[in-house]
Amino acid sequence: MNKERIKGIVVGFLLCAVLSTSVMVMATPRTETRQITYGVRVNFNGQLVQFNADNQPFVMGGRTFLPLRAMADLLGLPVDFDPSTNTAYVGNRFAGQRQPLHHAAPFFDRSRGDSWIRFADTVTMGGVTYNNAFILGWPNTQGGFDRTQFSLHNLGGQYRVLSGYMGRIDGTSMHNVSISIIGDGVLLESFELRATDMPIPFSVFVEGVQQMRIEIQRPDGTGVTPRYAIVGYLE
Repeated sequence: MNKERIKGIVVGFLLCAVLSTSVMVMATPRTETRQITYGVRVNFNGQLVQFNADNQPFVMGGRTFLPLRAMADLLGLPVDFDPSTNTAYVGNRFAGQRQPLHHAAPFFDRSRGDSWIRFADTVTMGGVTYNNAFILGWPNTQGGFDRTQFSLHNLGGQYRVLSGYMGRIDGTSMHNVSISIIGDGVLLESFELRATDMPIPFSVFVEGVQQMRIEIQRPDGTGVTPRYAIVGYLE
């Protein structure tokens, strides 16, 4: 039995055992003196776990503390630490965050003029009805509008992936377009969509992106009024 002064937060330790696939540990640094006991043996699925000298289990205040990374490795879970928030993540740090695009990040700006960029509860593409759609296109007039339309969405670095389906809305003009996903001024992915294609699945990596721009471009500047939809989810 010995006494040691423990300063700060022992980030590399998890109270008891890791029992779920996603654990978030948050704490505020502080200084205090506690009595601790080493020599704890851990048996995992019938096998004795070997810990290195710098990461030994211990008992403090009647509670058993185990090295977080060592236990996560045994369970096959990734471990991440964000020093800016003093947060340790176990498992998928983005789990449970899957939300429709217009709920998670509604557009705060879009092309000027009478652009056809909006959200809709439902759209039909290829004879299939989809919910939570983001519509991109042009009004039903001839010319006078920019070849490129866009919308801006604040992600705040909170999401990892934008995924879903995109395609031409049934009953609109038969013209090909390109749709680009841009994150913080950098092109992340571009899709060439033919009017005759069925809706295509897509997945774009957006981890760390603060502001996302969705851009649709038609092949010429006059006479075409195609409307496409993105049924997208952020997670």
